[in-house]
Amino acid sequence: MTVFAVLLPIEQPALAQKIVSAFPNDHLKITENQWLISANGTAVDLTAKLGIVDPNSLEPPVGSGIVFATSGYYGRAPGTTWDWIKAKLEAGATNG
Repeated sequence: MTVFAVLLPIEQPALAQKIVSAFPNDHLKITENQWLISANGTAVDLTAKLGIVDPNSLEPPVGSGIVFATSGYYGRAPGTTWDWIKAKLEAGATNG
């Protein structure tokens, strides 16, 4: 599994709802504009699933954001954040 960081330039309720509905058990909201998502695939796949960028869709974008696939992690955050990341990297995603 890959943990992705999804950064939104501004609050976007529609995109936040899409994250929650598409990844009900595999998202972690850090702030209104920062999310972690555990999923299979690439950053491109995730942007398509969320409706940020999908060249194969005629639907308008759900919102705008930047998606990074993580290759490592380090920093300072609540223990629950580190526990979530560790569990997702070790166990894999249940949706997505």
